[in-house]
Amino acid sequence: MTSGSMMTGRGLFRMVATLALVTVPVPGSPSLRGEDDTVVDAAAKRAQEQGQQQQQIVLDQQMNGMFFQVEGNAEKSRQQCLDRLLLQVSALDEICGLKAEQRRKCEAAAKLDVARAMDEIEAVRQRYSGRTVDLQNPAGQAEWQRFHQDAQAVQAKLQDAGGETSLLRKVIAGILDDEQRSDWRRESDLRAQYQWRGVVEAGMVQLDVALGLTSEQSEAIRGLLLEKPLRINQAKIWMHGNHFPPFVCRYGLAKLDQAKLKAIVSDRQWKMLGQFIEQGKGMSEHLKQQKMILE
Repeated sequence: MTSGSMMTGRGLFRMVATLALVTVPVPGSPSLRGEDDTVVDAAAKRAQEQGQQQQQIVLDQQMNGMFFQVEGNAEKSRQQCLDRLLLQVSALDEICGLKAEQRRKCEAAAKLDVARAMDEIEAVRQRYSGRTVDLQNPAGQAEWQRFHQDAQAVQAKLQDAGGETSLLRKVIAGILDDEQRSDWRRESDLRAQYQWRGVVEAGMVQLDVALGLTSEQSEAIRGLLLEKPLRINQAKIWMHGNHFPPFVCRYGLAKLDQAKLKAIVSDRQWKMLGQFIEQGKGMSEHLKQQKMILE
């Protein structure tokens, strides 16, 4: 090996050693940082900020979507509600032959019912306007839960417009003469029977399969249910699809004469039917709270 080669090797050794000393951190001294470290830290900071923002919910941005079922649009929801009530007035007119003044009063009452519901909704909007909920703390979580509950109540206000306690119902009761009232009562009874039959059929489909009922048994149970209808709100029952009608029917079974019901089925079937009845009882408070069952 030549002298030049030896010098080159030693020079390379010194250079490597020098670099090693430079890169080894000294205890207690600040670490050396490059541009890549700064980029990584900035990205981590942004990700942390985005995560925090996801926990911050601006309620103004949530209201329309949670309050109004028609495309999250207040005006479209209001108009849909009013159209529904005006259709009821048209049906009343067709059945009872309203005079022009009677129809005018009914239409005015329908509009006032919708306006009152919208005013009540606006009061809830104002209560939450400008507020941000922080889901990272218990107080924020509790407020978010209250907001959800109020949103459900708000949806119910438009659904209940024109209902049992509405101005429209009071006006109808006050303006009809005896003949008109008799016609309307008969039609209302027929409509209630039709609505209850739909609930019974939804429940009987499941009973037929689960209990293996004969056609005679099925008709006998159906007959008992139709003889003793529950007062129901059809719109609320079917609002969530096919989930609740069978439970309403099962609660209807619980209200029947249990001895008559037991006489229709075998001991094996009665054991299974008893489970369905208990499910109906278990759901009854929820069904009543949601005004699906009117008792």
